[in-house]
Amino acid sequence: MIQFLVTAVSNAAIYALVAVSLNVVYRSSGILNFGAGYMVAIAGIFYVNEMSADIVGIVLTMLVAVLLSVIAYFVSTWWGQRTKLDHVALSLALLGFGMVLDFVAGRVWATEGYSADAMIDGTLTIGDTTFATERVLAVLLAAVFIAGVLVFVDRTMAGNALEATAADSELAGMYGVRTGVVACVAWALAGGAIGLAGILQSSISAVSMDNALPLVIYGIAAAVVGGLGSIRNAVVGALAVAGVQAAFSQFISPRYSVSMVFVLLFLVLALRPAGLFVNARNAERV
Repeated sequence: MIQFLVTAVSNAAIYALVAVSLNVVYRSSGILNFGAGYMVAIAGIFYVNEMSADIVGIVLTMLVAVLLSVIAYFVSTWWGQRTKLDHVALSLALLGFGMVLDFVAGRVWATEGYSADAMIDGTLTIGDTTFATERVLAVLLAAVFIAGVLVFVDRTMAGNALEATAADSELAGMYGVRTGVVACVAWALAGGAIGLAGILQSSISAVSMDNALPLVIYGIAAAVVGGLGSIRNAVVGALAVAGVQAAFSQFISPRYSVSMVFVLLFLVLALRPAGLFVNARNAERV
């Protein structure tokens, strides 16, 4: 049981980061970044192949992911937003951007999975269960990053501008908010979350471009279950998704883990589309 909990919580840390990335972009633009999984995989592969497993490598990888995310914004959505393209079309354009990344990655790196060196050596034992300290570190790093995002959104002027743009971008622009700059900030935050997710995926498991689609599925499911647009509830949604995925992987069969996450996603969309953890007072805004 302890092994199940450790696996579920450490996986949830990665899914929460992907969900936070999706929610930050969605709040500022109404667009779902279907290419996020590919960016996570690229970040993880870059970290394993080009960086060292230390704080410098982590920071540089996250900065590369920030740059990649901002490039995705300008290449896939900036022009489309100004020509009033539908949000669905822009979301699919981001999926296309991700597929281009998949092609490029296949030309630069080999296609097999990569695992990073441990950032911290050692194991922990609880009862009869022994697990890598790396999993605990992954949860702590994800928690610190998400807490930092919440502080940024709630306590800074830039965060207030992001919230104003999320509520009504046209009205925010009339009051002097530079919505273009706010969009870049949102995509940069999303890129930071993507970069850290890729690092953690490569550290506690393995990363390859084959992970891209499952990662974005888990991230979207976590965002929807928690309440699409809610950064805080993304964590709770990620725990729910990781619990379902880990339960089927460990107790039934790994073959059905992604399918059961889809079932959970469909049930939430059918029964409570605003999200399981969004109260009625806030459901309309989300």
